[in-house]
Amino acid sequence: TKEKTLFISNKEYDKEYNEEYKKDYEDFDAKSSQVIKDPINNSEKMKYIYARAKKIAKVDSTVLILGETGVGKDFIASYIYNVSNRSKGKFVKINCGAVPEHLMESEFFGYEEGAFTGALKGGKKGLFEEANGGILYLDEIGDMPYTLQVKLLSAINDRMFYRIGGTTQIQFDARIIAATNVDLKKLVEEKKFRADLYYRLNVVSFVIPPLRQRKEDIIPLAQKFVEFYNNKYGKNCYFTAECLENLLVYEWPGNIRELKNIIERLILMADDASIDKKLFIEQLMLNDSTNESYRALSENKSLREKIDEYEKVIIETTLASSKNLKDAAERMGIDLSTLVRKKQKYRI
Repeated sequence: TKEKTLFISNKEYDKEYNEEYKKDYEDFDAKSSQVIKDPINNSEKMKYIYARAKKIAKVDSTVLILGETGVGKDFIASYIYNVSNRSKGKFVKINCGAVPEHLMESEFFGYEEGAFTGALKGGKKGLFEEANGGILYLDEIGDMPYTLQVKLLSAINDRMFYRIGGTTQIQFDARIIAATNVDLKKLVEEKKFRADLYYRLNVVSFVIPPLRQRKEDIIPLAQKFVEFYNNKYGKNCYFTAECLENLLVYEWPGNIRELKNIIERLILMADDASIDKKLFIEQLMLNDSTNESYRALSENKSLREKIDEYEKVIIETTLASSKNLKDAAERMGIDLSTLVRKKQKYRI
C-alpha cells in the first residue's frame, strides 16, 4: 500500500511508541485494507447516511463523524474519500489520541532543518503537507490537546500554515474529516474543546447508529466476515439457524469491531463446518452481568416473537445467497407473492 505519512526519526522519540504508531498507519489503507469493500446498508438509517455521504463527497466541506467505538466511522470516512474527486490524492489518517502531545505539532505541520536537536537534515513534511490534494482524517479529534486546537483551526481557516522553525507559508489543500466517540458538545461546555473549532469542523455531521439499533445489518455483516475468514484460514464454516438468531438477540456493545473479532474466533475455534449457538455463547466470554442480560433478553421473547425472528433470519439468509426473489421463493418452498409480503412485514 502507498505510504500514508512519514515518521520523524530523532533520538528524543520513544522507540516503542514510534513502532506502534507506524504499525497503526501501515495497517490502514482507505482503498484496500478493509475486510468489507462495499457498504452494508440494509437498514434505512444506514441507507440514508450513505446517500448523504455520497452527496457531500462531491464538495470539500469539513465533515464530523460521530458514533460509538466500533460502529464503522473509518469506513464512512474512506467511503467519502473513495467516491470523491480527491480519491487520486492521499488519505492520511492520524489518531489524535495515539500521538504524544509533545510530538503532535511536528507531526501535523512538520519542521525545518535545525528546528530542534535531532531534527532531520532538510526538515520534514507534516501530515498537512502529505495530505495536499487528498483527505486528512483526524480520528479521535476529541483527544486533541487544547493548546494545538487553535493552530489546527487557524490552518483550516487560512488554508496555510508554517512548519516548526519555518518562516515560509505553506499552502494547505486537503479536505478535513474528523471523527470521535465522545460528546464534543459536552467537552465544549467543560472548556476542554474549543467552541470555534467544533463549529468549524461540524459543517456536515454524521451520527452513526450502534449495531443494536440497526439489526438488519447484522446478518449481512456476519456473512461478509465469515466469507473473509473462511478464505483466510482455508475453512468452510457457516452459522446454524439457532446461532443466527442469537447474533440478532445479542446487543453488540463493541459494535461491528466486536462482531468481526467474535466471528474470527468462531472460525478458528469451530471443530467442524457448522457454528452453533453453544460455541457462539462460549466465545463471547461475557461477564456475569452481561450474561444475565443476554439470557434475559433471549428468554423474555414470546413464542410468536421467536418464530417471527427465526423466519426473518431464514428469509434474509436465503435472499443473500439467491439469484433473485423467484429463486429465493422456490428454495424456501413458498409463493413469490408470499415472499414479497413477508419482506414487507419484516422490512427486509
